[in-house]
Amino acid sequence: MALDYAECDVILVDDDLNSRQSVKNILHNHGYRKLRTGRTLADVREFLSKGMPDLLIGSTDIKDGDFVNYVREVRNGTAGNNPFIPIITMVGEPTPELVRRIVESGTDTVVAKPFSTAQVLDRVQDLIDSRKKFVIADDYIGPIRRKDGGAPGIDAPNTLKARANGQSLSFAEVESMINRATLKLHMLKVDVIGIQIATHVTNLVPLLERGGRVDPAIRTELLALLDITDSSDDKLKDSKYEHVAELCNSLGNVASSIIASRGGEPDAKDVRLLKPLSQAIQACFSGAITDVAQVKAIAAQIGAM
Repeated sequence: MALDYAECDVILVDDDLNSRQSVKNILHNHGYRKLRTGRTLADVREFLSKGMPDLLIGSTDIKDGDFVNYVREVRNGTAGNNPFIPIITMVGEPTPELVRRIVESGTDTVVAKPFSTAQVLDRVQDLIDSRKKFVIADDYIGPIRRKDGGAPGIDAPNTLKARANGQSLSFAEVESMINRATLKLHMLKVDVIGIQIATHVTNLVPLLERGGRVDPAIRTELLALLDITDSSDDKLKDSKYEHVAELCNSLGNVASSIIASRGGEPDAKDVRLLKPLSQAIQACFSGAITDVAQVKAIAAQIGAM
């Protein structure tokens, strides 16, 4: 079926008049008719706060704020109404540092100025034909990046694709799509906790079992582990894995105790507890341990080791 772009709601914001007009003409000539333009970050905020557009094209050349930071706000659900909106970020001076910031913000793709008609159309079409899955990792939410490798992801709501394929979507339907995806993303966040804990404990145990002091490399792993366990209460709350928080807290206490050795040799019991606590947490996420009573019994058993 031929695509029809006339109903795709596109927001285009750039302080550079020539660039803004050029992109507008490119899209209009290709069949896009719902094109709203602006030049400031305030314009972006207004557009996204009053509706659910299908595509945001913005530029780092915006003068009244940081568009890159705004994209991060959108992805984290603190700006706009749709954290999954497809986003293209245009950049006038693509330094390595700026490009890295853009990628880490959660934008879908980057277009460097000056750009060709083909580049703009190809980037937009990619979002319709083959948009990347969304992942969550540490402080990042957005399309999967190269470094995320085989990390699990979800198919994000894509109203741009839906409208191009002739679907008529109400505000309520889009809101429902977003709520379902947000729930899936939350569960993905929960699953990541177990993966991260297992990774850090796997790295730590051989280093600590060799004995000796807590060196900088071990301390870095312990602090990373502690960051995960400290945030587990909030991430696990209201999920089916809420009972796992007690084991995560126990693991955090062990990590804190080892860190407290302050460069001295850690307590051998603390080192012994890392692996069984991590294994118990994995068992919870796999469904082998399903309630608080089981968690308390296992925590007591492990604590007596």
